Amino acid sequence: MRVTKDPEVRRKELIDAAEELFRENGCEETSVSDIVRKVGVAQGTFYYYFESKDDILDAVLDHYLKDHMEPTVKRILEDVTLDPRQKLQIIIDETLRFQMGEKKIIEFLHADKNMVSHQKYMVKVRDTFVPLVTHLLEQGTEEGMFNVPYPRETVELLLVMFAYLHDAATLSAPGEDYDRKFKAAEDIAVKVLGLKEKRITIKV
Repeated sequence: MRVTKDPEVRRKELIDAAEELFRENGCEETSVSDIVRKVGVAQGTFYYYFESKDDILDAVLDHYLKDHMEPTVKRILEDVTLDPRQKLQIIIDETLRFQMGEKKIIEFLHADKNMVSHQKYMVKVRDTFVPLVTHLLEQGTEEGMFNVPYPRETVELLLVMFAYLHDAATLSAPGEDYDRKFKAAEDIAVKVLGLKEKRITIKV
């Protein structure tokens, strides 16, 4: 007997299945057939909701950022027991943990042929995190913990640095001492944030 489901429920089933398969097998090795087989629907159902595998990858990334990372960051920002430096440290830790936990998806995005998907992902990250963390830097500057004259621009540049650090950790040449890059990133973060006492730690 054919089971009819609410369109949003079916769409989310496809996204959840794709996310699980991308994480387990990698994006390149996962086909549309694999996704529909896991959900138990026909390929026509997939193409009713998504134009291609790249399209559902965009949906997977959007789902993760909006349903997981954004609420996590907001919860951290609303924690009144943490000062601005502690909040920023936890956000950095969570962001790097996500990047390493989704290693196969992130590596797929960094392939030359997937630059369009990578750019879309970076736009999603920027639009999600820059306003939230900008407010945090403004708050920290007002309280005298940070000294950041250009908070939004500083957040954007830090995001670029973190993207590079992920590349250094996952795509570096054998024997390359990327620990030095992380130490350098910590020094850069301390300087651009105007921290005088406690440091920011960046590690994976």
